[in-house]
Amino acid sequence: MIRNVIFDWSGTLVDDLPAVWRASNHALEQAGVPAMPLEQFRREFRLPARDFYVERVPKEALPDLERWFLDGFRQVQDSVTPLPHARDFLEFCRERNLRTFLLSAVHPALFAHQERASGFVGLLDRTYLGAHDKKDLIHRILEENALDPAQTIFIGDMRHDIETAHHGGVQAVGVLTGYDNLDKLRAAKPHLIVERLSELRRHLEDTGLSLA
Repeated sequence: MIRNVIFDWSGTLVDDLPAVWRASNHALEQAGVPAMPLEQFRREFRLPARDFYVERVPKEALPDLERWFLDGFRQVQDSVTPLPHARDFLEFCRERNLRTFLLSAVHPALFAHQERASGFVGLLDRTYLGAHDKKDLIHRILEENALDPAQTIFIGDMRHDIETAHHGGVQAVGVLTGYDNLDKLRAAKPHLIVERLSELRRHLEDTGLSLA
């Protein structure tokens, strides 16, 4: 039975793709690199994000890249919106006494604004932010919070999220509301793929809080 839920943020609980795309283009342009069309960005962007940028940005511009990204993101951060069914699913977790955690690459300087704007304040027990590589933090989350991996799921929208779940020995759920498409998620072999969180809620209700 599932007792603990670890969430990704971007593409799982909030829709920040347009904002991240625009902020990334702002950073790329500051580094002298041409902007990318949205579909190209969505097709090629991956986590860890530093690997994506290192391949495209001149080495001498890398130290300034985060600052340029943050400057660009703050200009468009009000476009970030909660995804449909996200709040309902978080409240479902509360009703079922499931512990909730956030493991995200989102910068701590940006998260507070997004959490307030989304209306999710108080619905996550603990947050782990600014994760350049989520695999580096998954075991820490399990150990610090005494989580049984067999009773824990990690929900994310990207292949890296699924790989992180496997790395931590927890069950992986892919959701198709974010960055990676079905083929990318399938390639990572999650335990379950759903179109949206409402589908996952129904599944958990039907199975008594199990992915089986």
